[in-house]
Amino acid sequence: MAAGIRQMNETDMTKQERDSFYYMLRDSGREDYAVTVSWWVSLEGEKGNTCTMWGVVKWFDPKSRKIKLANQTSCQWINMEHIFDVHG
Repeated sequence: MAAGIRQMNETDMTKQERDSFYYMLRDSGREDYAVTVSWWVSLEGEKGNTCTMWGVVKWFDPKSRKIKLANQTSCQWINMEHIFDVHG
């Protein structure tokens, strides 16, 4: 996982971008292919870290709005509202 400090505004992302990310995440789980996901972790108000991890979506929980991303070395639950970038 890589991290960096930056400021993030959740309104920076359009609905179309967010829908595209969610589609890739669901598709990763269905088709079993890896994606790279970047998400925001708040530390102090608007300041925080960005984290990036690659892996396959093993669980997509629409109730809690989280995904479980796993690869050979780690597994991470990620809040979907904090995701700001997905690459397939």
